[in-house]
Amino acid sequence: MRTRRLSSRTVFSRRTEWELSPNALTRALASRRAAGGSVVDLTITNPTAVGLRHPASFFAGLLDSASASYEPEPLGLIRAREEVADYYRVRGSACDPAATWLCASTSEAVDYLLALLCDPGDAVLVPRPGYPLLDYLASLSGVRLVHYPLHFDGRWHVDLAALRERVRAEARVKAVFATSPGNPTGAVLAPAELRQLEAICAERELALVVDEVFADYPLGAARGRLPSALGARTCLCFVLSGLSKVALLPQWKLAWGVTCGPPRLVERALARLALIADTFLSVSTPAQLALPRIFAAVPEMQAQVSARTHANLAALEAALAGGAASVCAGEGGWAAVVRLPALAGLDDEAWALALLERSGVLVHPGALYDLDGCHCVVSLLPEPDAFAAGSAALAREVACRTARE
Repeated sequence: MRTRRLSSRTVFSRRTEWELSPNALTRALASRRAAGGSVVDLTITNPTAVGLRHPASFFAGLLDSASASYEPEPLGLIRAREEVADYYRVRGSACDPAATWLCASTSEAVDYLLALLCDPGDAVLVPRPGYPLLDYLASLSGVRLVHYPLHFDGRWHVDLAALRERVRAEARVKAVFATSPGNPTGAVLAPAELRQLEAICAERELALVVDEVFADYPLGAARGRLPSALGARTCLCFVLSGLSKVALLPQWKLAWGVTCGPPRLVERALARLALIADTFLSVSTPAQLALPRIFAAVPEMQAQVSARTHANLAALEAALAGGAASVCAGEGGWAAVVRLPALAGLDDEAWALALLERSGVLVHPGALYDLDGCHCVVSLLPEPDAFAAGSAALAREVACRTARE
């Protein structure tokens, strides 16, 4: 009996019909490494791979003997949610443990919220430029992304008029997503912008979702604590964060969301989120029980990161000073956007390729994050000597290229 051979179009879903072939920069990087060439990686954002270290005794004391038993709570153990509430209290924000829910990552939190808020074919508004992960999460959920623009005029800000127009034009929009600080822009929602987003969402009965994973890391002109969306809200609002950035522990896979807004909507949202979370039960008991010790180590670790990012940002600005490239300053986070000169035949991918091939320095093209114009994006986490060398190479490449024009 002949077996029918199924085509990939038949077997796989349209939701996963992504372009999977490596792009030119990925191919060039692989070729350089295969040839034994050195690479200064200015794209690395893994805090465990850049010399940032927890105290030697930290991990040895994390396992609680109570982890031997398993009594799953869909929204997370109440004592763990109380630890999250204390984290916010120290930062000046009231947080109700009963309105807090745990999951494995903020990506999973977004997945929960897309399931909670959207039917297939519905839309959510997201900032542009922004991090490309949302594209994949929305695709997997059958949800459409509609972009609203961020503009830079010395600081990044939301184009509120364009956002309102998108809301009016989209009959099936269900939520507005914001990231504060943004990745990679470092854009922080000003209090007035947050109030406007809240008003738009309340008026149109939309949810507001604010990812604040980088909120503990102000940059540049930002001083003190960055503002949070947590608090009394007139619309249904979800504030997201997690250990990956807060505690530099991406491998511990624990994140959270806090629900706020009109009490009736909060109650209904939490009931549905409990069932969604109970379907997966993705958060480990050991991670939840370790939260007191983890949060106790947070100030020391965050001080290391802040010292690193501020020093690297200063080195980047000094390297580029007086040249044709400049930093589009953000107010928080671990990344910097560099505006590059628009030269004939050089888009941002060509700039990145030239820098890799001529100097062995890897940066992300701005197009990866939907940045208009000519930009590259660098992480501020690499070890300082490597970062300074990479910044100097970038400045030399800009000077060399502009001198030819």
